[in-house]
Amino acid sequence: MFSPEFEQLQAKVREIIDEATELAAGIKAWILLSKEGLPIASAMAEGLEEAEIAAMSASILGVADLAAERMDQGILEEVLLTNEKGLVIMKSAGEKAILVLAASKKLKPGMLVYAAKTACDNIAPLL
Repeated sequence: MFSPEFEQLQAKVREIIDEATELAAGIKAWILLSKEGLPIASAMAEGLEEAEIAAMSASILGVADLAAERMDQGILEEVLLTNEKGLVIMKSAGEKAILVLAASKKLKPGMLVYAAKTACDNIAPLL
């Protein structure tokens, strides 16, 4: 269905996310998407719509980036959402992709930020 190169990219991304998950136990789901909102690779709970999550995440980051720009805060680095059940971080993985990690409430935000940064630093050169 996909080209061998794309499947190799997906496998490498999964390895990188597995390493990030080892760094920050508590990551429950993740998705890597293009800046346009198209899914590249993911591991999500059954019942979650990958395409829908990807599109919403790209939209949230687009609005947050615009707000940061309008407030003269420079380039947006990440968005961290805290909610009733946990944390969600959205971070640019280079020029072409966005990584979204969802974690349980028991994971400290700093560990999630560190795991996301480490993963994005390793994913960016692949794209």
